[in-house]
Amino acid sequence: MRTTSASASSRLGSSANHSDCRRDGSAVKAETLSRKVREILGTEIAFIANDSFVGRRDTQELSEFAQAVESGTDPMKRLAAGLPAHLGRMCATPLLTSEQESELFQRMNFCRYRANALRSRLRINAPNAERIVEVEDYLARAERIRNYLVQANTRLVMSIARRFADPRNNFDDLLSQGIASLMHSVDKFDYGRGYRFSTYATCAVRRDLYRMVMSAKKDRQRFSTGSGEYLDGCERAADPNTELSEAAWKQLRGAIAQMMQHLDEREQLIVAARFGLDDSAKKASYSRLGERLGISKERVRQLANRAMEKLRELAPEHRLEGLLS
Repeated sequence: MRTTSASASSRLGSSANHSDCRRDGSAVKAETLSRKVREILGTEIAFIANDSFVGRRDTQELSEFAQAVESGTDPMKRLAAGLPAHLGRMCATPLLTSEQESELFQRMNFCRYRANALRSRLRINAPNAERIVEVEDYLARAERIRNYLVQANTRLVMSIARRFADPRNNFDDLLSQGIASLMHSVDKFDYGRGYRFSTYATCAVRRDLYRMVMSAKKDRQRFSTGSGEYLDGCERAADPNTELSEAAWKQLRGAIAQMMQHLDEREQLIVAARFGLDDSAKKASYSRLGERLGISKERVRQLANRAMEKLRELAPEHRLEGLLS
């Protein structure tokens, strides 16, 4: 009798443990779902409204092309000829016809509209797993369409960026800003008005690149320290066609080397790369230096300005102006 009683007690204890595990598992699952609901409710879902969306379920008949884009099975891409490899890949997505463009914009905004409508019915205290999955699925579809629209219009940004590019305004920097403007334009374009996206995007990208160029010009004027002219003169002196004696050139190089010692390691690297003091054939862009140093291009620009200020203060002491003249 004792053995039977002990066995029964063991089975009861085991059953209680399993029950506790099930309760713990359910609690963890509920907390996970509640956390997802909080994330979804805390994320803004922006879309361009259209009267055709109201009261409509997801019964829209899509073309095979739109279905492929929405599912992530993109149509075949071809590298653009006559461009560097990285630019060729960026332009691999074919241009869109007016009908394709309109359908993709409509579908992207409808997916966001449906996600927003479903999101409004989510409750943190009573999360619905199926509804969460449905919201996330609609957002993923919209994101795939958005990415395709950006890729299909990258050629437009490149053509505009080329017009603004010059020795003072790096093409890669302009292209990066132009792509950011393009992405914003995709989100804000109202396809229901009937005109092509390229018309809207061209105005937006041109405006932003113009502002970028003018802002950079103002920064150059504002932070013009005089040291830039000295270093530019040093760079020109390296040209064998310039009329600078070997002795003067050695003095100039020595003075520059002494001044550079007052800069920290990053500042030295930036100044040397920007003014050709590292014997490189081409000036490095802020974005390229940022990648090399693991910082943003804006931070590189700030460090360059700080270095120029230090060199300006040191220039009179080393009599650079007299050496260059």
